[in-house]
Amino acid sequence: MFKESYHKMRLGQSVIFPVLSMINFLIISYSLTTIKDIIPMYIYIPIFAIILISVLMIIGNIFHNKQQSTDFNMNFSKQTSLVKSIRLMLESQPNKTPETKAWIKELEKMEHGYDKL
Repeated sequence: MFKESYHKMRLGQSVIFPVLSMINFLIISYSLTTIKDIIPMYIYIPIFAIILISVLMIIGNIFHNKQQSTDFNMNFSKQTSLVKSIRLMLESQPNKTPETKAWIKELEKMEHGYDKL
């Protein structure tokens, strides 16, 4: 019971802490800069929040397109039973193209741990 509650607490933290850190950053950036003398807080916070969220979405998109595909490839090469299943399906095809034969060789290497994607 304690482990389950602790796990749920950790899941909740991963949702709420980014929001709290963004609010904290907005308040600190407003109060420690000279922007407070130029723009009132009720204008600064929404504008800066929109800019910050937009920048974070762009960074997240770049991460999704670059790093996650690399992570997927690394995890795929570690799943030897899945690699073997795909290799067997490719080998069962009657008309193999050169590309299919190359894939079969790569999958055999991954299956035996010789090569990682």
